Amino acid sequence: MRKFFFLLLLLTVFLPSYSIDTHWDLEPQIIKNGVGNNTIYHVCYGSEGFMWFSTDKGISRYDGFRFRDYPLIMSVDSLSTPLHQAVKTLKEGSDGLFYASLYQGGITCFDKEMEKFLPVRFDRPLKLKEIQDFCWNDGSLYLATSHGLFESRPIRKKEGKEDFVYCILNPEPLIKGKITNLCTDGKTNLYFAVDREKVIHYDLVTKRTSVIREYDVVNRLFLRQGYLWICRLWNDIVCYDLKSHKERVVSLEGGDQPDFSNSYVTDMVMKDKQTFYLTTWDGLYKLHFENLNLCESPFTLTLLTQGERAFHSRIENKMTSLLWDNRQQILWVGTFGGGVVKFDISDSMYSRVRQNFKSRVDGMVEDAKGYIWLTVTDGGIMRSTTPSFSMDTHFEPWKKVSGLSGRYHIYKGKDGNIWLGNNFGEIISVNPLTEDVESFQLKNSEGGRMQAVVHCFCLDSWNRLWVGTSNGLVQVDPKTHGCKNIKLPGEIKNVFAITEDKEGNVWVGTDKGLKRIETNGDQIRVEGNYEKENGLEEAGVRTLYVNNYNQIYAAYLNVVIRIDGREKDKIESVYTLQSGLTDGHVSCMVDDHIGNTWAGNNVGVMTIRNGQEAFYSYLSVGNCSAVCRLNDGRLLWANSWGLIFFDPSATKGDSGKKHLMLTDVEVGGETVLAGEKRNGQMILAVSPEKQEKLVFASDNNDFHLFFSDLRYGLAQRKIAYRLLPADKEWKMIPLAEGLWFNGLAAGKYALQAKLVFPDGKEGEVIEIPLVVKGKWYQTIWAYIMYVLLLGGLSYFFYSYFKKKDQRKQIHRDREMILKENLNLEKLKQEQKKEIEAMRNRLLMLFVQELRTPLSLIIAPLKELQKDDSQTSQLSLQVAYRNSLRMVDACDQLLAVYGQGNMESKLEVAPYSVDKMIDSSLFGVRDLLKVYTIDFHCEKRIKKEMEFYVDKKKIEFVIHNLLTNAFTHTHYAGTVSLSVCEVVNDNMHYVCLIVEDDGKEKVRTVEQLMSENEGSEHDLSAAQLGFSIMRQMIEAHQGTILLESVEGKGTKVTVNLPVDRAVLESEPNILFIDPEELTEVAEPEPESAETQKQDLAVEDAVVQQDQQLPLFAEALPAEEVASPVAGGVKKTILIVEDHKDIRLYLKVLFGNEYNLLMATNGQEGVDTAMKEMPDLIICDVMMPVMDGYQVLNTIRNMEKQRGIEGDDRVKIIMMTALNEQKNVRKAFEMGCTVYCAKPVDLDKLKNVLKKLKLI
Repeated sequence: MRKFFFLLLLLTVFLPSYSIDTHWDLEPQIIKNGVGNNTIYHVCYGSEGFMWFSTDKGISRYDGFRFRDYPLIMSVDSLSTPLHQAVKTLKEGSDGLFYASLYQGGITCFDKEMEKFLPVRFDRPLKLKEIQDFCWNDGSLYLATSHGLFESRPIRKKEGKEDFVYCILNPEPLIKGKITNLCTDGKTNLYFAVDREKVIHYDLVTKRTSVIREYDVVNRLFLRQGYLWICRLWNDIVCYDLKSHKERVVSLEGGDQPDFSNSYVTDMVMKDKQTFYLTTWDGLYKLHFENLNLCESPFTLTLLTQGERAFHSRIENKMTSLLWDNRQQILWVGTFGGGVVKFDISDSMYSRVRQNFKSRVDGMVEDAKGYIWLTVTDGGIMRSTTPSFSMDTHFEPWKKVSGLSGRYHIYKGKDGNIWLGNNFGEIISVNPLTEDVESFQLKNSEGGRMQAVVHCFCLDSWNRLWVGTSNGLVQVDPKTHGCKNIKLPGEIKNVFAITEDKEGNVWVGTDKGLKRIETNGDQIRVEGNYEKENGLEEAGVRTLYVNNYNQIYAAYLNVVIRIDGREKDKIESVYTLQSGLTDGHVSCMVDDHIGNTWAGNNVGVMTIRNGQEAFYSYLSVGNCSAVCRLNDGRLLWANSWGLIFFDPSATKGDSGKKHLMLTDVEVGGETVLAGEKRNGQMILAVSPEKQEKLVFASDNNDFHLFFSDLRYGLAQRKIAYRLLPADKEWKMIPLAEGLWFNGLAAGKYALQAKLVFPDGKEGEVIEIPLVVKGKWYQTIWAYIMYVLLLGGLSYFFYSYFKKKDQRKQIHRDREMILKENLNLEKLKQEQKKEIEAMRNRLLMLFVQELRTPLSLIIAPLKELQKDDSQTSQLSLQVAYRNSLRMVDACDQLLAVYGQGNMESKLEVAPYSVDKMIDSSLFGVRDLLKVYTIDFHCEKRIKKEMEFYVDKKKIEFVIHNLLTNAFTHTHYAGTVSLSVCEVVNDNMHYVCLIVEDDGKEKVRTVEQLMSENEGSEHDLSAAQLGFSIMRQMIEAHQGTILLESVEGKGTKVTVNLPVDRAVLESEPNILFIDPEELTEVAEPEPESAETQKQDLAVEDAVVQQDQQLPLFAEALPAEEVASPVAGGVKKTILIVEDHKDIRLYLKVLFGNEYNLLMATNGQEGVDTAMKEMPDLIICDVMMPVMDGYQVLNTIRNMEKQRGIEGDDRVKIIMMTALNEQKNVRKAFEMGCTVYCAKPVDLDKLKNVLKKLKLI
């Protein structure tokens, strides 16, 4: 458990008699280290410069900023429970240990380096409770006990883990009796009280005892400078001269009820040979003698706390202990429950003017004669009575101004005159040399009296007086008192501060920020937008100052900016409470004769030294609202309670080495003591200042380091530091704040730190090695372990898997074979499904292709039952031609699906190329007879030329190429077959080229199926059997190439090798003897009669077609009773790309209707829009535009023209696509009748009757 208590630092003039050497802090600062007991029994100054305090819970160490608390928990005997022990006195021994006497009796030791308490043991039985006091003298420890005075020699011992101090006592006491209040002169003399009645002197050399005096009660003894001070009764103290043996009694006022069990005087220190301070239960006394003979000299005894209680109500008057630090001129006072009070009574800090003022001083100047002029808040004007200034300077009201009142602002111009302005717009000018007074009233722009508060003055180098008021800025002629109101931008009303820089620019502090006035003769221009350009708040500027280096300071609420007069358009530095500014509310500024700048604020005085970039706190003396630099260089300040002054060149300096030390370490927000662990790590082995190296584990990388120079004065110090190698530049912060390191990365660092004083001096650089360890798994040993572990695991797994692989190699091979077989089987199944699906689609195309020839066979056969010779001849011709076409389609289908397994060997034999071509052409001769196909065959080879091929497969290829070409042209175009010999890469090939002039772009069946377009096209757009032909040609080591361009035609090129050697190396080739080829005789010319018959049939069709009129007027539907009404026939538009169907429909309807023909969808739409037929019979699958597009286009055209209902043209869709989705699609788009092929003519005529077209 840690010890917590308050430190109350009080640092300024304190005595009601205004003694020169005492100062009391006007704003006591209380430092709390948590909640704890604040009773201080004893104050001790350590050999290393730390302050040590004994308390109710142990001891505490203070470094000027922070406490390190060491709680003492122990039992004074074997029967008592360990509890917090109050430490009564604390003294440092010659062995470097602190010896502490306990309030309830007993003694213990404290090792300040190891920061731990050590028990004290004796060589013979001695109860700790019997020890009342102790003292050191010449290396011996003297113990005052209930049974006598003992001398001992302490020795530090260690037994196992136990560490203790072992005291060897003399066999017999030096003096018997109850010994108390033991003290020594450090030489050979001991003084003490026996049985609280006798004051005894003991000579350590002669071992003699002498009685000095005997009193009724002896409460305390103090040995000071050859005098023994004896506290007898409650409120008096005896001063006894050890040389002359004279004594005098000094009575202290206080103590209403005498209590002889305790001393009224608790402690006493000597400041010098004539001045003593005493602490009592009623406060602090000062005892001053006029000469060195204390027993006879007149003296003054002053209770310093009298009259100060109202203001210092937080100071506890029950005071317990004293310590005078002669080197730093500081008086430390311990209180009973009120912490520690510190008095800095050095005369180099500052001095106070003795005179009390009824009102606060808010302005002051010094005239040329040395008189000080003051303005106070009650409206008065005061002047010093003497030209020389000191603590005793007296001020009296200056009453030469009559008839004027109000609160004044005071200013001294460059000409020496003093200007005063009140809150009614009245101006007073005083010549200090002649004391001539002039007064006038400010005028507004209309010439009337200006009722405004005068905030400030500035007399510039052009002898123009600038006056800042609550109504803006006024320019005044000092001679004529003429006023000119200056127009300021925006809504500026108040002008709080005005100053002129070294270049003649006038700076104005307003309620809307900082402005600059530039003048050119009578022209005045207001510049400046500093706040917006630099991201600052547009707040009021109440203080302006130009220092000796032409740097302009402007003070806002908690911000101060600095502008270089040479670059007046930009801000050079910004000081905030977070960066460079110790306190805000700067109300005045001044330069000293050295060039340093001083500022007064609501806390006290701060300074920024020349060349430094930060302000330092100098004094905490309350609100300093005005300052004046006196002619002798001293600075005079007005604070809330009067006037203080000091010489800036004589400010308290550093008398010793500027040494910095580490005094405290926090981890996770808690102080770490030596030997304590944080997260399992012991951070400090010894006290922080003794620790040579700091090492932090990864869990402790959030830490706070505190430093001190063990100086307890007022001057603020700062610390400059850098953490190498991370930091290259020095960083600077107040020394009291300490260094925060939050989440510092693992690594080795060097922390460098040095003191920086307000005067710019720097202390010695100290360097502390600092190490932050990584996680355990990031250390070098961990990485070595990782490598070894990885190597071991790698070797183990390598051996294990190697043996396992060897044992199971056969099983893995079997598994691989099985997997391959399964994958192959799966792949075959998938290929089989794909082939099956492709065959199904191909069959659908063939079925659709067979529907049209079937329609043209069935319908003519039905017509043959009727007795019409001309029609019969035409029907037979159509039926015959389409029968051949259907047989050819079936042969093609059987050829594609009848090739069997392509993986079987080729049966190759030499065959004549010429005969192979003629044999293949024999199979298509009947088609060439009945269809108007323009077929050409060109053979550019030698008659005897042979090639090695499989006869059946090559005949299939040639036949398939030709029938595909016929289909592409709808059996009505141009087809050519070319045979030649080509050489490629020194190899001879037979080249077969089949070309046609079909209009559609031809693709393989696989391409059509992959594009999901197979069902939308007829066979004229497909190259059937191409994949099978490619397999056959590639098996012959040949090539096949398909080329097709929409609108131009299709070309298929096949190259077959001639040489046998090309095929001999192939394992899939079997050479056999050639078969006999079909001998093809020269075709006999058709008889003239046959040709005449064919021509007669076609001529009859043409003549019949020519007899049909091209145009006919359409009658309304309700007036039509028959196809011919009144000599006018109905008009039917037939949109069909198949020539035989168009011809057949002409035969059927040519006599009864006007027929219009269109060979594709686009031609049908154009004709329908132009002729407006009564009925449209439209195929679905057509080039250019299909039937669905025709239907949709016509219905949209009718909608645009307003044709609806029965007025719309009747449309019959006639197609081989009879699936339900195709039928639904047609009716949704507006189809009248959907007719599937083959067409039933009777049903078609019934439909026409229902549509009233028959």
